[in-house]
Amino acid sequence: MMYHAHTQKNLKHALVPTCRVFFDEFLKSDFIVQENGMAVLVTPTCARCDRLFGVGEVKEVETRGNIARIKLTDLTAPLTIYTNKAIPVEGVKTNAGEKRTYLAFLGNVHLREGAGKRNIILAEEVETVEERVRNGWILTTAWRTMERIELLRSTSSSKNQEQENVFSDKGILKEALEHYALDNDKLDAFASTAINAVKSMWQDYHTTTKETIVELVRKAEKSGVGREKLVRALKNKGLKEEWIEEVIDELIMEGQCYETDSGVLILSKK
Repeated sequence: MMYHAHTQKNLKHALVPTCRVFFDEFLKSDFIVQENGMAVLVTPTCARCDRLFGVGEVKEVETRGNIARIKLTDLTAPLTIYTNKAIPVEGVKTNAGEKRTYLAFLGNVHLREGAGKRNIILAEEVETVEERVRNGWILTTAWRTMERIELLRSTSSSKNQEQENVFSDKGILKEALEHYALDNDKLDAFASTAINAVKSMWQDYHTTTKETIVELVRKAEKSGVGREKLVRALKNKGLKEEWIEEVIDELIMEGQCYETDSGVLILSKK
């Protein structure tokens, strides 16, 4: 699962099929169709979006009465959601010791038709989560985005009705292709957004992991820290062992620290 057990418990409706798209794509969505008497938003990569599940870093919180206006970013764009749920704003500690708040939300999309009008997200369930949950959401969302794009590429160049039914039994796919004037260049742009989000996430993760390791080794001073002990400590923070080992080896190659024959890491003298 892409969110931890506590979040899963509180965001129980996230197990119901929901829209999972990057914020940038959601903000560019304005194609509304009628299905079973209900209005549904269809995004440029043809995700149906009547309920949105997302995770982002909190940038602003403004409370008016019982309603909180929250601006989040998922590394592709800032998105504003509204909720009447209480939101902790003190933040959570990242690997580098920096205070940030990451929020997972499940919200209903309230459609507003007309030029220049933006759809509104009313979050019925919200939960602060760890950074790794946000990272998992980015990876999963990127994978799903690329999957939809590949289906669109194959469908737009084929009249195979079975492929079209992957999206709709009512020809909505064809209408979406025409509405967004989708071509290979536009699909490439959405693919690049997904790829760049993953790259940005990895760069941030890599940097904070490196800073954490250096700080732990620095605190140990001359006695140093055993590699195995260091790996165990960081794994307990939710980091993957292979990534930890990679960053440790990189620090040694850069000369920021060295490893003794007994596997102890010591900070290099400057």
